[in-house]
Amino acid sequence: MAVARGSIQHHQNEPGQEAMDPSTTSATALTKPPSFHSPLQSAREVKPIIPSAFLASVASIQAQAQKHLFAAITCERAKRWFQAIEHYRKLLISLSQKKFPSQYVPGPECTKLVFETYYHIGVAFQKVDYHRDASEEFTNAIETGNPSKVGCNMACASIPFYQTPAYARRAYAYVKCDKIKEAIGDATRAVYLDPSNPDVYCVRALVWSSAKEKRRALLDLNLSFRINPSHVCTLILRGAILKSLGGLSGSDQNKDHKMASQLCRESINYFDVEDFHSPKMPSFYDKFLWSLNAFHTITEINLFAGASFMPKSKQSSMIQKDTRKPFRCGCVPPYSSNSSESSNSSLLLWRKISARSGVGSATGVNVKTQVHQ
Repeated sequence: MAVARGSIQHHQNEPGQEAMDPSTTSATALTKPPSFHSPLQSAREVKPIIPSAFLASVASIQAQAQKHLFAAITCERAKRWFQAIEHYRKLLISLSQKKFPSQYVPGPECTKLVFETYYHIGVAFQKVDYHRDASEEFTNAIETGNPSKVGCNMACASIPFYQTPAYARRAYAYVKCDKIKEAIGDATRAVYLDPSNPDVYCVRALVWSSAKEKRRALLDLNLSFRINPSHVCTLILRGAILKSLGGLSGSDQNKDHKMASQLCRESINYFDVEDFHSPKMPSFYDKFLWSLNAFHTITEINLFAGASFMPKSKQSSMIQKDTRKPFRCGCVPPYSSNSSESSNSSLLLWRKISARSGVGSATGVNVKTQVHQ
């Protein structure tokens, strides 16, 4: 088989089962071609019907995207933030919808890759104090990883775990942009998404403290302390806020800071941190709120995983058949939603968000090419 050739799953019916009607399948699942070192299946199980030009095009896009991702991560680790942003932008451009064959339907790994790319662009902007730009990137990440549920007329959304770090980071960015109301909203959503994580209560406490609502901050820190009495971030913040409120006299010992120093000697350097305006916040966030960082889960790009090949004829018939009635599922709607008809198909989600963002991309991303210097 040639390098650019691909394969489709050929399902064998069990004895007694009726034969599957090919017309009921809306798309053909892709498997990795031999050039990506996937094990070959037997001739009885696969049928090479996907055009080789299609597979070669996707493979070329994958190679280009991998190059940009590797360069971005390298710059990120070297703390060359503007160069990292530039390479992440190029990665998004390489994943633009117009780059792919029209029959390509992206898989969930592609959506996750775009989410992580937007998230890390936002973090890079925060590292250089471009918080307005950072908030926009975290918004893109949230919208990319938050597809509306099929048919829900409340425009609610599924709740993937990796949205929590994006809401927490955007709350930080909103505080630096003097958008306290929005910051409280995002911090509260982070609490809703991960209520058993003490870090999310610390984020909301930092927002309250930044708004000079220190007693409300203490309420959140007490909640965090109940979840984990040995949570170093909680002890640092509560000790600092109590001290600023005058809750400790000169002869009193700061029990929170004493315990924090016993648990982590490095915490001594952060005993003056009490809100997001602290100049130590970037390093404090990385060290003591590490569970709210979205790490790279994709370093080796595979655009064939979970993707499908869908002929144009089946695309149009699928759109015509999508007549499901709306319903109210009872979930909390997202912070920012754009109510519209949606489909369970990745292809329809791809095209819908692309239309909203103005520039088509593999997962509905809004690709920007300008980097602020």
